[in-house]
Amino acid sequence: MIKNFKLEEFNDYAHKKVYFYIESNFWSKLDITILRNWLNNFKTPDEKYCAAKLLDRFVYYSEADIISLLNYGLYELILKRKVLEIEFKTSFSVRNEDLMEIRNNFFSSTLILPLLQDNLSESSLAMLRYLTNDLGFPEQNILNNRNLNSDVFSKARNLIIVDDFIGTGNQLLQFWNQTKIKVEGEEIIVNRLKSKFPNIDIEYLCLVCTEEGYSNFHAENYDVPLRITYCEMLENKFKVFGKDSVYFTNDEVEACRIVLEELCKKNDLDLLGYNSLDYAIAFHHSIPDSALPLFYKKTSSWRPLFKNKKTSY
Repeated sequence: MIKNFKLEEFNDYAHKKVYFYIESNFWSKLDITILRNWLNNFKTPDEKYCAAKLLDRFVYYSEADIISLLNYGLYELILKRKVLEIEFKTSFSVRNEDLMEIRNNFFSSTLILPLLQDNLSESSLAMLRYLTNDLGFPEQNILNNRNLNSDVFSKARNLIIVDDFIGTGNQLLQFWNQTKIKVEGEEIIVNRLKSKFPNIDIEYLCLVCTEEGYSNFHAENYDVPLRITYCEMLENKFKVFGKDSVYFTNDEVEACRIVLEELCKKNDLDLLGYNSLDYAIAFHHSIPDSALPLFYKKTSSWRPLFKNKKTSY
């Protein structure tokens, strides 16, 4: 039994908070019915309390949040860094009227490479849609991974790999070190593009990056540098069952883990997500599989709160 004498009071507070988020469209693409169906998965007072605790600190990025983060990443992080490089070279003599030309030149010479494994992921497709439809990025500068032209690379100055989330960093590691793209019929591993086209600066832009994913990638790629530009860092305290968890207090984290583990067993669910990760995070367009499966898996006895490619229909 979880020792909290205000279980029902906290549950009511958390539910009202999330109802407000959904009704105000802060949590876009969700509705109250889906939330209630998910909450009905939790039967006992302890289970209901754990669900409320997860919802209380759940990290959700609405469509507006995603567009804002992409805008921040492109303009405030990447473009501003390029402008500063020019400022340094010219002893800070760039005139205001030249800034628009610098901006236009940057984007006309920048290519976007979506993170592709066998097929374009739902996340990559969403990122491309936001870039072109909402940020006005030139569609002709978004690459088709299976049909690339060396002339395009020769004229470019920047190559940005775009995705929404780094969990363990394994997906990026695999893409960077193993994925082959075709340039006029010649297969090239992504991490060798720089050696073939030395004029291009390559970097990876993601909306949200975990601390461990950032560390893991660089630990494995010290010899082939790739700049990772993230819009937000998800600290280790956002691991649900971590020692510094923001979801549960130190004296209840183990008890809540046991409650949720038993609940998952009864409903044919894994407790932890991909590579045993335990995040509570979702985006408007999808939820990463490094989040707890109880958020997105569907079984004969379990209704999900979100859907992704691993949600059973």
